[in-house]
Amino acid sequence: MNVERLKRFVLSRKNEDGGFSFCKPLPSSVPETFYAVFILKAIGCEVGEDVVEFLLNRLRPEVPTMFYVFNALNVLGVEPPDYSEFLLKRLDEAVGREISGLSGERGITATYSFENPNVLREIYMIVSCLRILNVEVDLGDFVRRFKRGKGYGVNSPNLKDTFFAVGIKEDEDVIEFVMEHECDCGGFSKKPNSYPPYLEDTFYAISTLNVLNFNYKNGKTVKYILSLQNSDGGFRRSIYGGISTLEDSYYAIASLKIMGVEERSAYF
Repeated sequence: MNVERLKRFVLSRKNEDGGFSFCKPLPSSVPETFYAVFILKAIGCEVGEDVVEFLLNRLRPEVPTMFYVFNALNVLGVEPPDYSEFLLKRLDEAVGREISGLSGERGITATYSFENPNVLREIYMIVSCLRILNVEVDLGDFVRRFKRGKGYGVNSPNLKDTFFAVGIKEDEDVIEFVMEHECDCGGFSKKPNSYPPYLEDTFYAISTLNVLNFNYKNGKTVKYILSLQNSDGGFRRSIYGGISTLEDSYYAIASLKIMGVEERSAYF
């Protein structure tokens, strides 16, 4: 992997306000800034105080915004403000909506767009923020409502929802389900025993296994991820081509880090 090109790619997305954008000349967003912060720290780069200032200035009582701000600050070793009371209230509301059969949060916020309502994603975000604030909640009975065979899903079982569910409440029974998505060439696909692999599915699979302390290491998967680096230094999601994005680059670097691939390894 060409680390220097990756660094240049990430920094090319930085704006004057300290945040990062999907591409120039778009405005900075909190999700893109989290992806950039994670990547830069993972490859040993310094992150300026202007980034911290941007994150704190964007913080507001809104779950998706808080999720990305809290996690970015956590990577930087900065303690976030205590929003535990707000988060616990939103958690009760989200659980109550699902139990009563009402729809989840919809629409587009200032920092994050919802493709489809997903109560697992919403509750995963809330629980992640609470954990950063050292507040634990037990939602095992609630999460089991979404068990679909060996995996989890709001509708049908899939790797993304399984990651959200296990991130809320660990369940070692999903390991077999996750491994059914592994491709012979490396990486993980959207459906069991299918092809091709995609970077986001590979990230969700490896991250789920990591939460469960399953020591997943596969040289083919490492090589698959590295093959997705474009000439501009960023990563795409598919072996069939595509543009580089900070989100896909985050999936790549986070997955490699979980598998223990460090900058000093032979892959770099």
